[in-house]
Amino acid sequence: MNSTCMLVTHLYCRINSKTSTMKMKLFGLVLVHLLSVCLAQHSLEYDYQSELADEELPQFISAAEEFSVEVGGEITFPCQVQHLGRKKLVFRFNSFDTPSKERLYFAGPNVISENRRLTREDDNSFRLSNIRRSDAGQYACKLYDPPLQVVHKLRVQYPAKIRRISPDRQHVVKGDTVTLQCEAEGNPIPAISWSKQGGRLPSGSRSEEGFSITMEEVNRHEAGKYVCTASNGIGEPSSAMMSIEVEFKPEIVTEETILHTGDGDEAKLVCIVHGHPTPDVRWKRGDHLVASDKHLMTHDGEHRHSLIIRHVAEEDFGEYTCSAGNRHGITESTLTLTGLPMIPRLTSSPAGGEKASYTLTWETESFSPIVQYRIKYRKHQKQRTNQQMFGTWQDSLYSPHVQPRKHNRLRSSDRLKVMAHAIRNLEPASDYQAIVAVENKFGWSKGSDVFTFNTRKEVARSHSASAGTTEVCSALVLVFSLILHFTV
Repeated sequence: MNSTCMLVTHLYCRINSKTSTMKMKLFGLVLVHLLSVCLAQHSLEYDYQSELADEELPQFISAAEEFSVEVGGEITFPCQVQHLGRKKLVFRFNSFDTPSKERLYFAGPNVISENRRLTREDDNSFRLSNIRRSDAGQYACKLYDPPLQVVHKLRVQYPAKIRRISPDRQHVVKGDTVTLQCEAEGNPIPAISWSKQGGRLPSGSRSEEGFSITMEEVNRHEAGKYVCTASNGIGEPSSAMMSIEVEFKPEIVTEETILHTGDGDEAKLVCIVHGHPTPDVRWKRGDHLVASDKHLMTHDGEHRHSLIIRHVAEEDFGEYTCSAGNRHGITESTLTLTGLPMIPRLTSSPAGGEKASYTLTWETESFSPIVQYRIKYRKHQKQRTNQQMFGTWQDSLYSPHVQPRKHNRLRSSDRLKVMAHAIRNLEPASDYQAIVAVENKFGWSKGSDVFTFNTRKEVARSHSASAGTTEVCSALVLVFSLILHFTV
């Protein structure tokens, strides 16, 4: 019984006990009517409560789940309820991005907020199709009387997307520090890797992972295009490209600092020039620029610069300078054009086959004929204390045996000279050192590297073997003597 009915009952009791006037009696009749209404209402409420007590309370059969679905896919949220009866099942959504903002989709069979991609199934499940990134969030199946709910979570997976943080092109000067940086979004969280187009990273590896790479004291080798790539296993990887341009003073590399040539030959002096901005390259001889009437200057369009001298004459021999300059400075490299022979290279085996002689063989290159050669040799002996003892150098000049040519002009293939000389009256089983130099009409070559050889050492090995055999025989005689002594 509610408070209003209680108040009516109290007033009626007081009036009925203390007064009997006509007005009071009429007022009492009104109170009796109100009291009857209250009693009737109370009876109805009692009947309804009894009916509810006879019903079983609803409960969710479905449990809360967490789903991960790719963009474009579909998912079914289970919301099965036991003993739902006349209760209304509510289906609502809260985004992960704005959790405080709620959207009510269904209340019982009624559509509250229309979403053509969301449908209610007969078993009280809800199917969401053509999923978008904005669908990520919490989906609640809810009852208000009694207050029950099951909350599902939907995480939407989508491909990685890279975004460049650093400028797409950076101009730096040699020695500077450069940082390249990218960031990526995606679900799952993407991994970012770095690579260099057409080469390796400064670390030497083909690929590195991380949000950024830093290069300290950059040089021309760091210049180029760098690629940051994000991937998370969903869809195709996403990439962005950045380039670094390194400005630096010209750098020169020469293929040959000394070029050996001869009369009538065509000589090509080459220097490889790197620089940014592109250097201005000039050829000089002494303090003067090389004249273009006899000399041809070529450039392959990249880094290779050549000075071609046709029909070489003796006056062309000398030093030439390759000079390259840009706004960061000038670099020069000197190349020598000479008619001298190349340094001989010894080709014979160090182990000699003769007891008291050894044949040296070597090769050299000379456009002009070899007119003379020099051989220096000396004895070389190692002591047990690891000290070395050397004899006196024996220095002799020799004229080579020249084969007559059937033509006057020397061919390019004739530049290679293969020569030999037998050194006699050497000591058996001994070590020697030798140096060879050759001469053509323009002068002497530099001496070869010191070459170590030896005469045949079989005598020493034979003597050692004989001595060893004698020692073994002596030992056997001693053993047999002892055996006989103890057995007699």
